[in-house]
Amino acid sequence: MKKLFLLVIAASFVFFTNAQVLLNETFNYNSTILANVAGDPNTSATNNTVGVWYETGKASDSNSSSILIDSEPLYYTGYINSGIGKSAKIENGGSGANTRVDVVRFVSMADKITTGVLYYAFLMNVGDAKSWSTSAGAEENGWRDIFTIAEGGSDVLGNSFRGRLFIQQDPTETGKINYTIVKNTSISTTTTPTNQGFISAGQTYLVVIRQTFTGGTDCKVEVIMNPEITVTEPSTGWINGNPNDVNTFGGTYGIGLRRRNLANSANILISGIRVARTYADAVGVGTGVSTIYSENVIRVSGKTIISENAGNIHVYNLAGSKVLSAATEGRLETTLAKGLYLVKFVDNSGNSTSTKININ
Repeated sequence: MKKLFLLVIAASFVFFTNAQVLLNETFNYNSTILANVAGDPNTSATNNTVGVWYETGKASDSNSSSILIDSEPLYYTGYINSGIGKSAKIENGGSGANTRVDVVRFVSMADKITTGVLYYAFLMNVGDAKSWSTSAGAEENGWRDIFTIAEGGSDVLGNSFRGRLFIQQDPTETGKINYTIVKNTSISTTTTPTNQGFISAGQTYLVVIRQTFTGGTDCKVEVIMNPEITVTEPSTGWINGNPNDVNTFGGTYGIGLRRRNLANSANILISGIRVARTYADAVGVGTGVSTIYSENVIRVSGKTIISENAGNIHVYNLAGSKVLSAATEGRLETTLAKGLYLVKFVDNSGNSTSTKININ
């Protein structure tokens, strides 16, 4: 399934990007799955089209189905891709032992990025991250990598990731999800990361990964959750899961979404991915996005949401949970409590608008 990704138009939103933004992926496709093209784009001369999501993995993997596309995006106040497009849903995939990797290239193989810094920003909501043990045959709380940076070595992409975001369902607290990022090292329940953080299950977070090339063993990947959305990147709060990992980066040409040995209850959503050369462009406050507009204008009067056009309104709290969904003829009376909300409105022609409202 070929995808054009350098410029993604989601409903009636229009983005104007410059060369700093390498990928702007909002999953706004008609398909219910992310990829149906099999094979490794690195090792197949006839199957390496830029902008294509590939179903790929090691030969020993059980690849039964692609990652799903969820109908709703994620919402996060201030992030440029909030409420736009749809989400990729990483879950069990029909079998606890199933392994699947979907990979997209955002530059050509000949133009792999090997210098400077790259930033990867996206929204993530982890409802459940329980894993599946092929040896024990039961659910457990193992570390699983779900977002990866594709280097593309001489072997299949399943062995060529040089930046992996891991999450773990906390063994003692049901509502707690641990996270970390490593350059290459695998993580297990017996080999814990040097540094890690945690997030709350069911809440939407802005994730930013920073990848630094040096040409030496001090290349590194770091992650931060819910950073400030400003031109200047934060100086603190970054996590490096294993600073002692000395593997270098051979060059980066894409990203991967990985579903590996997840339990039946697993439910992980990723939305609005941006890859850029600068932090500001990654979070959407630099020159990477100059304007957003829509034909539909949403406003409020008291507790009434006014769209002027007929359609459907979906209201989310700032944690990303849906609190209201209803059809409207242009004015929707609500009983929402006082506070800030995120609203997605889709008119009867299919045009989409997302905005923040304040209920007084």
